[in-house]
Amino acid sequence: MFKSIISAGAVALSLTAQMAFAEDKTILEIAWFKLVPGTEETQMLEGAQHVQDKFLPRFDGRIYRELMAEEGGDYWIDSIHWRSVGDFAEAAAEILVDPDGAPIMELIDISSMAWFHADRIRHWQTADIPQGDGYTELQVFRLIEPGSELEFLYPTTEPEFLTAAEDIQTELAAQPGFTDRELFRTGDGWWLDLVHWTAKDAADAAKAAIMADMADMESATFKFMTKIDPKSVKTFNMNQKRVW
Repeated sequence: MFKSIISAGAVALSLTAQMAFAEDKTILEIAWFKLVPGTEETQMLEGAQHVQDKFLPRFDGRIYRELMAEEGGDYWIDSIHWRSVGDFAEAAAEILVDPDGAPIMELIDISSMAWFHADRIRHWQTADIPQGDGYTELQVFRLIEPGSELEFLYPTTEPEFLTAAEDIQTELAAQPGFTDRELFRTGDGWWLDLVHWTAKDAADAAKAAIMADMADMESATFKFMTKIDPKSVKTFNMNQKRVW
């Protein structure tokens, strides 16, 4: 499902398979998209604020919402944390047809849009998420699976991956500017690793420091990265615009 979203840019809303997960887990609704050509950033911010003020207050279960724009690129990400999949599903169904959803939906190039949800599996936090001036890294990927074409990598299990994620988190949390990290999984096996930093400089310095250990096969970096299918990775480096 997810691979086709990225390659074809189709609009996707996955509302199945999540029943295998507990309803009380935090749900991440995430949409990434390009704007209609000629749309100004101010228009996007105004449209997003209208949805925030007029549409979203009708729905319970919203924790917070974040709007980000790709550094050096054309993509935007609009994400909302919900307390349950039921809260998300109700809002997702209505925004496409509700007049108060139009101020943002009419600015989006629908052919470029990927829209889905994922369940939060892990959360690490050392400081509050920056309120509008932070920097966010998002990686989307699959784990190495049996039958992979990558002969030099071995299939991994979810517990093995989560152990590796915990180990590399120790190094991430020690980097200046780290504030928050969340690990999500979709119902069909895609993972999202969302990391918040106080600023781009902090994120760049941390990445350089951590990746310097990649040559060491015993390092947390090596063990984490070799659990991930490199052909599946999609990376977004985002400048934060608004947090509600």
